[in-house]
Amino acid sequence: MGKTQEKSQSVTGFSKKDITNSSFLGGLLLLLCASMFYYFAVLRIDYQKTALPDLAPHPDATEYFAQAKALSRGKWPSIQIGTEKLPSRYPPGYPALMLPWLKILPQAHSVLAPFRTNQTIGLLLLLAIFVFYIYLAMPLTGGFAVLLLATLPSFFTFCRSSLSELSVSLFIVLAFMFAYLGVKEERRWKVYLSAVLLGLSLNIRIQSLFFAPLLLVMAMLPTRGMRLRWLLHCAAVPIVFLTAASPILVLNTIKFGSPLKTGYDFWVPYFSEKHVFFSFHYVLGNAGELWRQLTLQPHSYDAVDIFGTGTSFVVAFVLLSCVGTLFVRPSWFSCCAFIAWLFPFLAGLCFVFGSDGRLYVPLFIIMVSVAVLPVAWAVNNFFAGRRSVFALAVLVLFAAACLGYPSRSGHKSRNINRSQAWDALHFNTSPREPIQFVAQRYFGSRFQGEPGIVLSDIDPVYLNALLPRSFVAAPIDENHHYKWSHTWRYDRPQALALVQRGLIQSLPIYALFVSTQEMQEKTRRLPRVDGYDWHLVDSSAEAAILRLAPTS
Repeated sequence: MGKTQEKSQSVTGFSKKDITNSSFLGGLLLLLCASMFYYFAVLRIDYQKTALPDLAPHPDATEYFAQAKALSRGKWPSIQIGTEKLPSRYPPGYPALMLPWLKILPQAHSVLAPFRTNQTIGLLLLLAIFVFYIYLAMPLTGGFAVLLLATLPSFFTFCRSSLSELSVSLFIVLAFMFAYLGVKEERRWKVYLSAVLLGLSLNIRIQSLFFAPLLLVMAMLPTRGMRLRWLLHCAAVPIVFLTAASPILVLNTIKFGSPLKTGYDFWVPYFSEKHVFFSFHYVLGNAGELWRQLTLQPHSYDAVDIFGTGTSFVVAFVLLSCVGTLFVRPSWFSCCAFIAWLFPFLAGLCFVFGSDGRLYVPLFIIMVSVAVLPVAWAVNNFFAGRRSVFALAVLVLFAAACLGYPSRSGHKSRNINRSQAWDALHFNTSPREPIQFVAQRYFGSRFQGEPGIVLSDIDPVYLNALLPRSFVAAPIDENHHYKWSHTWRYDRPQALALVQRGLIQSLPIYALFVSTQEMQEKTRRLPRVDGYDWHLVDSSAEAAILRLAPTS
């Protein structure tokens, strides 16, 4: 038998050990390629030369950052408008993840904390997926998966962002990994860890609740005749899940009086009062947006356009994922995983904001595990000389998915001969400077160390998070992002009262504008106080500043 084995090895020219070593080296090479692409597409970006430090879109990014600043000062996660500390409409999980970067970065560069956090999370996600496949003794498949993920438009786009999509994706993907390992190895503690990770993700995005069917995998583990023990484990999983999610539930109860109420009920109560967050009426419109992206048609503008080319996914990746479903072995785990993927997808279609591609980022990342299956099959069969035509077709599809070709760059562009990988390496947002960031930085340096009140059309939450703590920023009048609340109001009377209170306290009152033109257009909206006039104290390319002073 030994001679037969040696003869077989001499005929093929490779031993099992050689094949294993080749797979490992191939996986490392693919990881290196993915890491290099990630570096040039994400890590190398100089945010100071883009408009991104303005923290668009508002109010999402500004509220995340403001909560992180409050947490770094040992306060409750909140936002500040004028002198009031108010609840945010978003959970504090993602802001909490910014804290290490807020400690590392100097104060002048603290606005980069959201971006550095997502860059770090993206890198951790790539490494976690590769280590997962290494653990499964599939290093080459892991290399292909990492390369597919690194070149996925929605992935590298939101790795550049100041939003929470990447952070919630990390917890959800890890939850899927440990649920799979728990079933595969019959280890319940791994399913419990999956429940913890999934529960923690609710502290980042409430919509993670729709992934809860994944925890049904606990019911599949063998009981060996002890039905009571099986029932106890099945009951314990949702308890662990809710315990991990309890911080946001407790916070909602304290701030809004119910664990099921969120900041949206405080700031935009119309949606909860009219019950229009989820409705079947949105399905056709949201599905139409996804279909237009899939068929390379012009589509509406959303957050993907701010941080990338407006493309969340490419046709080749979807086709590769569809082919991958043919390679999925039917099992109870695959059934639970599919339901856990399908529920959030259907919920996104029924969501009022479901046309925004960022809602589907975790789903696209999970699809990588399916899309990589035919690639691994094709590589094995292509080099073995079996079914080489079909294997070559799959590899061509894989190459197209990695290159992101064909695709459309820009929501209104009619050019569909774009490569997302190429555009990612030549990333360029709006050619303008971050005018709001430049204006507040100039103001802060101009009056550093002085107390005062600042009125501006720049988001007051943004200003209060970045300006020295001696300043208090507030809107000029009722034209701001926070005017829809029934509980909290800020209008012309409130602006006038704030100014009068500042004058009583002998505080200087300023008005900050991003340009002289804006100052000329909006000066008439400023509060008028008897015996006082607004005087120009500084006008430059960075900002225009007025100060309220006695008429004499």
